[in-house]
Amino acid sequence: MAKYAMVFDKRRCVGCNACVVACQQNYSMPPENKLNWVTVEEEGEFPNIKMDFVPQLCGHCENTPCVEICPVEGATYKTKEGYVLVNEDLCIGCGACLKGCPYGARSINAESNKAVKCTFCADIVENGGNPVCVNTCPTSARIFGDLEDPESEVSKLLASGDLERYDVYIGNESEGINPNVYYK
Repeated sequence: MAKYAMVFDKRRCVGCNACVVACQQNYSMPPENKLNWVTVEEEGEFPNIKMDFVPQLCGHCENTPCVEICPVEGATYKTKEGYVLVNEDLCIGCGACLKGCPYGARSINAESNKAVKCTFCADIVENGGNPVCVNTCPTSARIFGDLEDPESEVSKLLASGDLERYDVYIGNESEGINPNVYYK
């Protein structure tokens, strides 16, 4: 059984936002509903400024506060592959899952009044592809794969011990949530 994860190699991210635009276009999302985003961290003073770009998205967590807080059973759910998804037919647009997500990775689509979030492009991945953001990244800063496959790049990176988990990296550690997004 596959268990998917994403690794961001921050050394490669140039902050171009191609990943954000590709995702928005692929899922026909209005601009206010970003399914992934890139924040900018600046250090220093002009002319010695250092900028780091931090890609972010849903953590597809092991333990899911968004699923637990949702008042409609099955509206937000986790699959056996580790995807955390929204069933738009069941979602009532109450926003409880937005409050339950410690990473701000959900929003309400004003057009549909339904919760939206990154899906790791589950439909594409299940048909043998990679998420749109991974395919679009011009610097290969996004690495996606199956943690259960010891030959996948994400498994090898995780085994190297050279990664930081999403919650630790962004300074929002939430006990026992364990997101499946990492930074190198």
